[in-house]
Amino acid sequence: MAIAGERKETACIDIIDACQLKCPTCVRGVRVMQNSSAKMSLEKFCAVLDKAKSEGYRRIGLYSWTEPFLNRTLQDYVLEVKKRDLPCEISTTLSLRRIDNLEATLLAKPDLIYVSISGWDQATYQINHVGGNLSYVLANLERAVSIVRSRGLTTTFRLKFIKFDYNASHEELLRSHAAGLGIDYEVIAGVGHPDTPPDTPFHARSLTDDFIRKQMAAAPEVSPETCGKICGLMFDYISIDCHGDVYICCAFPNHPSLRIGAYLDLSAQEILLRRWTHSFCKVCTVPRREATDVDKRRTRRAVASAFPSASAFPSLASLSRLHSRISGWFSVGRAEVDGLQCWRR
Repeated sequence: MAIAGERKETACIDIIDACQLKCPTCVRGVRVMQNSSAKMSLEKFCAVLDKAKSEGYRRIGLYSWTEPFLNRTLQDYVLEVKKRDLPCEISTTLSLRRIDNLEATLLAKPDLIYVSISGWDQATYQINHVGGNLSYVLANLERAVSIVRSRGLTTTFRLKFIKFDYNASHEELLRSHAAGLGIDYEVIAGVGHPDTPPDTPFHARSLTDDFIRKQMAAAPEVSPETCGKICGLMFDYISIDCHGDVYICCAFPNHPSLRIGAYLDLSAQEILLRRWTHSFCKVCTVPRREATDVDKRRTRRAVASAFPSASAFPSLASLSRLHSRISGWFSVGRAEVDGLQCWRR
């Protein structure tokens, strides 16, 4: 059940397990995450939606590591989101020769569709969007905007320009194109670079499960979360694959080493605790933010859920994985800790 004041943002759900492009800056693109024919059943999707809504997630994103329009029944999933009065977002490249269910999906009324693009001409576009066809993107986008307007729909489009050094001169050209279509425009910095050598640390090709495990084995004792810092990707978002499994976050691949567990089998507190104590976070360089009171309250509940009674809770000194983080969170909040009635020194 959602608790008042415990704000969460987006539940990112992949309903299939594939993307047709081979972007060199993406773990799916370089096939560190292999494509498969797996698809989340509508029945499981509905169960995931119900749980996500009950836990307070404010919107549903039908994306993470896949191309949603490869799902020929995408419209059915959008409809289920809207039945639950949740905003629905789609992130796509639109780089498909045919999208037979484009109109049906739009008629299901997704709230926001992100369209990623990385160039205004084919030669530039295909440097990062390898295997993509810019003419398909532009034609599909124009068609989608036309459908929304002719049908009186409220779906918003946002053209998202992925900016690198080699395509910076295309920023204003694409801004002008978006303005001409009457849609939103956003510029984001590209993560990595298409020309980066594959042996570069943390290159998309290097992010194998074996690499992740080696990084975890060499992780320092101190975590960025120790001193009241938290990762927004962990606290505000959740990443669920087409099998219904939760992974540590949306920034790294869905590898066994980063799997948290089956979403439907775990409480929100169990999921947060497993993510918050994961060894990989100690080597991750994603920027942290100062923890809010809401973040701290969620963390207290997550830790308390693992020790339901005072007798079950060991001394802080004996907690090898949680000691430093718990100390950091609770050293200035003794009254709140006592209020849980399951903590002791």
